[in-house]
Amino acid sequence: MSSPVIATDTDQGPRPSQQDACAHQVESASDGWRAAVADGFGDHPDTARAAQLAADTATSAPGEAADALLAAARAITRAHPGTDCVMAHARQDAPDDPIDIAWVGDCRVWTWSPGEGLRQHTRDHTHGQELRDRWASDDLARACDHTVTTSVATAGPEDIGTTTAPAADLTLFTCDGVHDYVDERLMAELVADHAHDPDTLVRVLVDAAREAESTDNATALVIRSAPAPVAPRTRQERLLDGLESFGAPGCPPESPELLLDALAEDRAAGIACDRFLLRDGTTYWCTKDSDHTDHHVSWHGVTW
Repeated sequence: MSSPVIATDTDQGPRPSQQDACAHQVESASDGWRAAVADGFGDHPDTARAAQLAADTATSAPGEAADALLAAARAITRAHPGTDCVMAHARQDAPDDPIDIAWVGDCRVWTWSPGEGLRQHTRDHTHGQELRDRWASDDLARACDHTVTTSVATAGPEDIGTTTAPAADLTLFTCDGVHDYVDERLMAELVADHAHDPDTLVRVLVDAAREAESTDNATALVIRSAPAPVAPRTRQERLLDGLESFGAPGCPPESPELLLDALAEDRAAGIACDRFLLRDGTTYWCTKDSDHTDHHVSWHGVTW
């Protein structure tokens, strides 16, 4: 199985310094991954270095996602006392496993799959979100969205948000410089349009934040899961595709003859299908028996 594809993009914007940081790694033995996005705050001159240390430490730490975040807290308070940041961290041990998520503050983790769309799995630790939970007006809540209620340097086990998300085609991390400015509906459209290309996706998300006049550092990290291996198509599947396209616009004139030949060849090989082909007044079809296998099949050719 091929490894997941990871892409990041970040932009300092009008801020005097870049205090966002991200880190990621792939577990080559299992095709699992770990990733983090941190957003430093405050005027300490080491804030940017602390945010990067927090992201690096969480990504390399053993244990669960919450343990990794506590390891990051110990690392920055020891190496850069007085600094602080918020962070979201997630890890997936293998492609089909649930995604383990932990966070403090207002960095977010999302997943996307074609059937599920874009889903947010973190809940901001901000005064603005607390006001929303109390049914305050959105205008009042927005005014308090930048006041975080938890942070890496101050986090204890009870302060860390944790959840698990089902395995998905794509996992997305954003800092508030992206999701506070890019409407969620637009974000969902951008993800759906570019989910196949992580490098383009992170770039258009950061560009969208800038177009929305984000005044903050803007960072996005995307993990595209490795596609499941595709089994070789059987002759039966190829035959059924041909039957479905028979008579369709653009179907070559010789297609009926080719399909009749395929039916004859598959009859000799004992392969069954559940469709039919009408040619020159004769209906050719084959059926599977009750166990839906390709064995003990019956072929029929009836002239009407």
